[in-house]
Amino acid sequence: MADTLASAGITQQLTHGADARAVRALLPDGQVTAGFAGSGWAIALVLDPAGASTAAPAAAPFTVVAPDAVWDRLLQSSPEPGWQSLLHLVRTGVVVVEGDTRAFYRHLHLVRALIESGRGGRSEASAHPRPLTAVGSYLRVASALGVADIHVERCGQGPQLLALATAGSDTTQWHGLMTDSDIIERYELITVDLPWHGRSSPTFGEYPGEWRLTPADYTDFIVEAADAIGLERPTLVGASMAGAAVVHAVATHPTRFAGAVACQAGERVSNRASELLAATDIDQTLLVPEWTVGLMNPASPRDFRTRVWWGYSRGGHGTYAADIASYLQWDLDEVVASFDERTPHIAVLSGSYDTTVTPDDSRRLAARIPNSSFVEMPELGHFPHAENPALFAEYLDAALIRVRDQHPSVLQTALERSR
Repeated sequence: MADTLASAGITQQLTHGADARAVRALLPDGQVTAGFAGSGWAIALVLDPAGASTAAPAAAPFTVVAPDAVWDRLLQSSPEPGWQSLLHLVRTGVVVVEGDTRAFYRHLHLVRALIESGRGGRSEASAHPRPLTAVGSYLRVASALGVADIHVERCGQGPQLLALATAGSDTTQWHGLMTDSDIIERYELITVDLPWHGRSSPTFGEYPGEWRLTPADYTDFIVEAADAIGLERPTLVGASMAGAAVVHAVATHPTRFAGAVACQAGERVSNRASELLAATDIDQTLLVPEWTVGLMNPASPRDFRTRVWWGYSRGGHGTYAADIASYLQWDLDEVVASFDERTPHIAVLSGSYDTTVTPDDSRRLAARIPNSSFVEMPELGHFPHAENPALFAEYLDAALIRVRDQHPSVLQTALERSR
């Protein structure tokens, strides 16, 4: 009887989630049927803009299958780190997709939204923040990546922070930090879009699909962009691919930068590649954001998680896949010999909800860099700066103090100049 009641609770959560506003908003004009199965039960849910209904299990082109114990953890209102992401559980074999797996990936956005809605929980829309006051401009930058007109945004005053977004994304990831924290009252936050990203132009003379990136070329771009903007010795801030990039940049150009805050970076990364990211039979404006949205804490403010999803939905053709290919080339072993006690401080931060670069991965990175520190962020995930900027600002503040304490003269001079 207890097992029957538990299964009934799971199916009730899924059925409730199927009729949620978040699911209906993502539906195409027609119906979509998705199957779900557990310990001795199976249902098919017909998703329709007019309202969800049930059908015979055989009507579903694909079925998401897991033991009830897994469903219980996945459907918790506040799931544990690692259990918030359906995609992670599928890719690690904890959850199995039976039937047409291609259809599953074409409709992953609906299944994920259904599960999130079925949880209930306490993630709310954020309050209206202060208006965005960033000033944008363009600079022509020639680097190892080619020549492009680069979009730059600046906001605030004080010591300069040059911030770089995650793979496939752009400067908009930093808007929340500008509007929902007081960082810009003490620092000038400067963000740039890589070529082919955000509002930067493609590199001149190249065709769509030819975008390529390597760790060394990324560092060259960072140096050339800092020169073009006129930054004296900024502190670098980056997450994920950019988190690895700022480590590479400080290692190879220790006198150019005051230090770095590296988020969600490890010694190397090996679990992000997939042929799905270049598939032509799957809508990449729906799949790419699903590759990322499950890496955040579901309790982070809904509006900011939506911004992350939306940012990835509007990325350029092939950009995310090419960036991931670059990220897979990152290997600390190639630059670790460049570090010594005189290298500017690198503050490593890691969100507990990141399943791609775990806190243990980041902790091992920091342990191999002589002048570094490590802090875990239990409430955050792979996009700490974007999913909950107000909370991330507290960790960033402390990290910047650690960088400053290692190079007090550099940041103190900048502080005095800004007064």
